[in-house]
Amino acid sequence: MATVLEKIRPGEVGQLAKGVKLRPIPLEILGMEKAMQARYDLLGDLKGGFGSLLEKKGRFWFYQHGCLYYKNSTSIFEIHGDIYKKWVALGKDAFGRPDTNEMPCVDGTGRFNHFENGTKTIFWHPSTGANAVWGDIKVRWSELGWERSYLGYPTSDEVDFPDRGRVNSFQGGGIYWWPDTGAMDVRDVVVHYTGLVCFKETGEKSGADEPYVVVGTVSPFSSGAYRSKVESSVDSNTSRPDLMEIYRGKPNGLVVAVRLMEQDHGDPDKITREIAQGMTEVHKLGTKALKFIPVVGDGIAAIAGPLIQSFIPGIADTVNSVLGLGDDEIGREVIVLTGKDMLLMTRRNNNLPYKGISFKFATNNLRGENANYKVYFTLGPI
Repeated sequence: MATVLEKIRPGEVGQLAKGVKLRPIPLEILGMEKAMQARYDLLGDLKGGFGSLLEKKGRFWFYQHGCLYYKNSTSIFEIHGDIYKKWVALGKDAFGRPDTNEMPCVDGTGRFNHFENGTKTIFWHPSTGANAVWGDIKVRWSELGWERSYLGYPTSDEVDFPDRGRVNSFQGGGIYWWPDTGAMDVRDVVVHYTGLVCFKETGEKSGADEPYVVVGTVSPFSSGAYRSKVESSVDSNTSRPDLMEIYRGKPNGLVVAVRLMEQDHGDPDKITREIAQGMTEVHKLGTKALKFIPVVGDGIAAIAGPLIQSFIPGIADTVNSVLGLGDDEIGREVIVLTGKDMLLMTRRNNNLPYKGISFKFATNNLRGENANYKVYFTLGPI
């Protein structure tokens, strides 16, 4: 119990004899009890929402649905309703002691309480419920303009994200944090195939190459397969810029399985369908291996550990099982992007240019049929 020391009057502190023990007396005797009661009486219509008094513990009075906190004789703060429930779920004063009463947000709809000298806040909105924001993520959100920013209100507490990261989900996106990157905000990301470069053609008797690219993708919540157009008359040291969207969504990590083919007598669409079917199966197996994927807010897959790695084992087997079906394969590669990789790429504003193609990542050299190619992609925020 918080106390003060008896018998200390102005001018006496330095005059106490050695060995004199001062008897502590409760704060209640000096006015905390009366001050708390007076503050409770001022709640007015809120009293009904607080319910009955359950416990007086130190500087807190706990009620069924709220509490009062005695900071000093002039500062007594209240927490109630859904914000109080969230505060209790986060550990009560272990989360932080309140610095404010429940206050209205600028829009007049949302509500909030600050805690722990303003370093932590619980926000409430009827469409999101109560969620807590703190640390560098809170600082970044405040820099953007709080709930008035494009992110809107938080839809989750701060939770773990792969690779030792942390994340808060918001109505309009998320703020992600790692110790070596700081806080980064993004709505969603989009990934495009942007073209290929032929360093050396196949040297077929038919003349210039006619390559096309089949891309299979797997993320925690989706899978797919995409095919570029069949290029014609591709010679050595030439490029073919293109633009094909292969992913749009949260930066939860992405596996990109690339297969570069040379058109001969096969059916490119059939190969694409087989790749799509294989990616669907890989996604099912990966999800089964995970057992469940914790979802934060609107589709953010938050889990400790490298989540996307769970989908990789079946990718190679799936791609290998799809035969050329009449077309020659020049090369294949599986590219793994973690959530952190995707966020760092969104931070890079400029794409790299090469032979008329803009890109942020690419395959290694794909060599086969005496040819040498690379396939290029870009990734950016929506």
